[in-house]
Amino acid sequence: MNHMNNIQMLSRLLLAGFACAALSLTGCGDVDPLGPDAGPVDTFTQIYQASGFAQCGGCHAPGAPGFTDGTEATQDWSSRDSAYTSLTTGDASGLMGNFEDCNGVPLIGDTPETSLLVAALDEDVRADFSLANFPNCNSDTISDMTLKIGGPVPTADLNLLKQWIMDGAPNQ
Repeated sequence: MNHMNNIQMLSRLLLAGFACAALSLTGCGDVDPLGPDAGPVDTFTQIYQASGFAQCGGCHAPGAPGFTDGTEATQDWSSRDSAYTSLTTGDASGLMGNFEDCNGVPLIGDTPETSLLVAALDEDVRADFSLANFPNCNSDTISDMTLKIGGPVPTADLNLLKQWIMDGAPNQ
């Protein structure tokens, strides 16, 4: 039975792949090939699920096992919707020590270069991070989250996050 399910899934993936290749100009890459009624997957869902940002909930969520003093307090990555809300309606808070100067900074700014989330994940943005209202929140005070998550965020995932911000951080 399990072997048959694997064959069926592989067949569906191959068929979906051929269909996407044949219809590459229609945006088929945004469609879940395993769900016949799935429709397009929105960008923030891709960021949260497909790019692995859902793992942020291990520290950034109420009662998270990795939550410690100094962890940014407004973030709730326990679900896609709570992550979206906390990113787009909150400013950083709860930061301590050298990171304290970044309290009040927008997590998602008008551009990737003015977004604290991107600065925490992208060395180049962090190196040049500067906001007129928060001159002390800079490369010396922004936490390098890549050290805590085991390495750099894949370029494709970071680019998806940046594009989403440049598109106005829509809930779609």
